[in-house]
Amino acid sequence: MHPARTLAAAALALVLTAVGALPAAAQQKVNLVFSAGPTGGSWTPMAGATAEVVKKKFPELSVQVEPGAALVNMEKIRNDKADLGWSMTNVLSDARTGKGQWAGKQTDRPLLVATYYPNVWQLVVPAASAIKSLKDLKGQPVALPARGNTSLADGWENLLKVNGMSLADLGAKSYGPVSSNAEAVKNRQAMASGWFTVVPGSFVLDLGSTMKVRMIPVSDEEFAALKAINPGFIRHVIKAGVYTEQGITADVQTFQSPTILIASSKTPADAIYKVTKAIVEGRADFVNVSKVMKGVTAADMAKDYGLPFHPGAAKYYKEIGALK
Repeated sequence: MHPARTLAAAALALVLTAVGALPAAAQQKVNLVFSAGPTGGSWTPMAGATAEVVKKKFPELSVQVEPGAALVNMEKIRNDKADLGWSMTNVLSDARTGKGQWAGKQTDRPLLVATYYPNVWQLVVPAASAIKSLKDLKGQPVALPARGNTSLADGWENLLKVNGMSLADLGAKSYGPVSSNAEAVKNRQAMASGWFTVVPGSFVLDLGSTMKVRMIPVSDEEFAALKAINPGFIRHVIKAGVYTEQGITADVQTFQSPTILIASSKTPADAIYKVTKAIVEGRADFVNVSKVMKGVTAADMAKDYGLPFHPGAAKYYKEIGALK
């Protein structure tokens, strides 16, 4: 071979070798949009922690966290405006079956990726008030979650419905994030605030730092009616001792819908496989955001509710034996 051609061939070989040696991040950069939660809740910091865990394990994945809420997140995934999002089992069930808030908007886009922690309904009022049941809130001023938040649609509205009431039966209503709801009760502008959130809930601790509070329980009759509305609801008991300093000294019967990570069916299986592997193997980091994640196992994160898993998540869970 001619010397010049030999040198050219050698140079080309070096270039091809160098390209082949490039890190995966330079070859297959994937950008994912993660629709998280409202201001003041646990969803936004947990989304940030999830993005960091994924980036640490797979630098080629870039996860951009955006504000959201359970219903907002589902709408964004339904309309291909997000790849990942927080949701709850009851919301995913309704969206896929076209029930409740999703009547006429049934979608097969959202798929289950992982379960994180119980999202517990907690409705509190000043302990000094005479309010001991939801019906006692008739005509009373209340601080409500912003529209588009599942704490309003599936919490407040469903509970009012099973008690033969609606939002119209309440007194003056203010809508906003969890932090402003707590402030409204503190300032005596509202008599109640209720949210689906972790235990202990930041808004309950916040309120309880300035006044003793009472948590309104959910009776067996109410829960049976709620379960009939949506099978995604699960009975839950907040144990005595969690909120003793805030004035709650006994067990409180309530209900919950697990916080779950969902992904769009249009998001590549390989990317969701990596996300699932990263969060399951890096789950210990989530304890830094919320202690409720302490002790969570791979099997817990792979819990099967009869809702379809994203193929990427299913592949990983089957590999580790957490899913059949």
